[in-house]
Amino acid sequence: MRLAWFCVLALLACLVQHGVLATWWWAPDLPLALAAWAMVDGDEDGVPLRAGLVGLIRDVVDPGSLCFHVLVLSAAACAFLFLRPLLFRGRALAWGLWAALLTTVVLGLDLLISGPGDLRPATAPLVVVGTALTTMLLGWLLAGLPGWLRPVARAGA
Repeated sequence: MRLAWFCVLALLACLVQHGVLATWWWAPDLPLALAAWAMVDGDEDGVPLRAGLVGLIRDVVDPGSLCFHVLVLSAAACAFLFLRPLLFRGRALAWGLWAALLTTVVLGLDLLISGPGDLRPATAPLVVVGTALTTMLLGWLLAGLPGWLRPVARAGA
């Protein structure tokens, strides 16, 4: 049930990202914010699965990507498993820092693969900071839910 709820949230984030926020050059990356929070705050068992699901849902919704997000987010989740013991995962700062690093990597890879598009040197920091702050807000909202409503199981520190 948790995974279905998480997929619904990922689908909603992707639809908003590629619908309403598609014309905002400074918009934070909502699906990436959800994936970053789930990687840091959730239990270790489903880290690659949840990240891969967000990437898969985003690749289906995003008309311009072919397996880009599923590959990048899955690889990031596997790499993150080595960093998990070093973080105090219940803190918003950890959620935001991981989201900022992940956003920087995704933007950099996207820039290398498909060119700058709408991304400009002045807008990249706004997207990175906006995604980090969105992750912190999203984590605060979702982590405060009762256990049966949380989209990922709490892993603790």
